[in-house]
Amino acid sequence: MIRALTIAASLTICAVVASGDAAQLKPEMTRVPQFENDRAVSWKSVIPPHTESTLHRHDRYRTVIGIVGGSLTTMTADGHKTVTRYEAGKAYWQEPMRPGETHKDVNETDAVIELLVVEIK
Repeated sequence: MIRALTIAASLTICAVVASGDAAQLKPEMTRVPQFENDRAVSWKSVIPPHTESTLHRHDRYRTVIGIVGGSLTTMTADGHKTVTRYEAGKAYWQEPMRPGETHKDVNETDAVIELLVVEIK
């Protein structure tokens, strides 16, 4: 029972944000760890509508699998946008990013996107 409550709490993807006199719930992207060993690390990304990640980079090869598909925008630090359409049930191979490059993931749609990532160490 405690494990079930912990899992449910980890899947809650809202933060309280003050807005005037009332608090509102603001959805946030979240990573749900799947596994990690000496060869790979995996997580599920849950990306609510109209949310974005912080700037980050990927230094490793990875596979991204659409669980709940959708169009995800990747925006570089200098503002260049690329939209990738992830289909549910389909896997995508991604190379490491170029040295010094960063990006953020932006869900500009009205639907939740869920992706499973398996990154090679």
